[in-house]
Amino acid sequence: MWRSYSSAQPGNSPGCFPNAAALFGPTSRASFELGEDDAQNSSKVRMVSRVANGFRSSSLPTSFVQGEQAESEEAAQAYAAWQESHPCILTHFDSFKAAVEGKRLAVFLDYDGTLTPIVSNPDEAKMSEEMRDVVRSVARAFPTAIISGRGREKVEGFVQLKELFYAGSHGMDIVGPRVRADGCCASSSDVFQSAFQPAAHFRPLIDDVYERLRERLKDVPGSSVEHNNFCVSAHFRNCPGEAWQTVISTVEELVGQHEELRMTRGRKVVEVRPKVDWHKGTALSHLVQALGLHSQPDVVAIYVGDDHTDEDAFRTLEETQQGFGILVSTRAKPTRARFTVRDPACVQAFLSGIVEWSKSGSNGWHANPHCNGWSMAGAAGAAAAAAAAGGTGAAGATV
Repeated sequence: MWRSYSSAQPGNSPGCFPNAAALFGPTSRASFELGEDDAQNSSKVRMVSRVANGFRSSSLPTSFVQGEQAESEEAAQAYAAWQESHPCILTHFDSFKAAVEGKRLAVFLDYDGTLTPIVSNPDEAKMSEEMRDVVRSVARAFPTAIISGRGREKVEGFVQLKELFYAGSHGMDIVGPRVRADGCCASSSDVFQSAFQPAAHFRPLIDDVYERLRERLKDVPGSSVEHNNFCVSAHFRNCPGEAWQTVISTVEELVGQHEELRMTRGRKVVEVRPKVDWHKGTALSHLVQALGLHSQPDVVAIYVGDDHTDEDAFRTLEETQQGFGILVSTRAKPTRARFTVRDPACVQAFLSGIVEWSKSGSNGWHANPHCNGWSMAGAAGAAAAAAAAGGTGAAGATV
């Protein structure tokens, strides 16, 4: 069933979603300045006061208000110049709200470095309870998916939310919610209940690669090998000196022995993946189509991520005009994302902001609270109440 939704590829999908540049228009340089003297700190306070309605300075993460004081002036200038093209979504939240007035949002999120900070031990990348509560609220207001390079079961174990769509192994292992956002159990006949795995036939080879890499890298200090179901990750974040080069050369050598495999790079990690035309961008497009949102002009898809692999999703949204990306980064770097935030604390602030916005009549899901595999929380009760009152059943119709 899943495969029947996956015919359109990024670049070939109809441009039915609003173009991000057209939505938001030209962006101005954010007035966020990094520095340590009183004048610059006052500038920060003034900037925070201009943050969009719904964000109070007291609720903003410390990283957003203070920046990174240890950054060099040159790096700060480069970051500020970079934000002319990739402005902070928090400082432009009013523009964001105006642009998505009456729209239906679909939210897609990376995990590591986005919903939780990057940590030395990948097994310790635990989501905070505060972030979990916010993501749960997002999933009740909008169709929400996590698309990660991690194995799907591992991400589900970290997140512990049954209301989400999950796509592990860079989107090569996709499954729908166990519980719908409206509180109902997902139907056994639901198309999303069977995992979609476009690279399933590569699993024996991936298992073999994992065992071989574990054996060959066991004596490389600081290295670790992680099995992510349909890809294998070799981490070198904790390698001393030049030991990381051994990790990369070993993976390159092994991949060179198999024409059906390729190596990709992330943040302090190299990964072995099957040579299939599938990545976070194709997974995003696949989910949009499976949700039944691919031909809906009132839908805007948002993807938030921090890594090089997330650029596939940013590029897909840009090329198909399906929505826009938000890059999580404390430094300037090339990206296809339209907006930026600094770190997971800022991601949490943004998600909290869209949860508050979702309660208003501006949220298009109130007028149309269902799609394939998802229903807005409270939609059934709102429809019943509206019907009893002789209304239309659309919560947003009376706003």
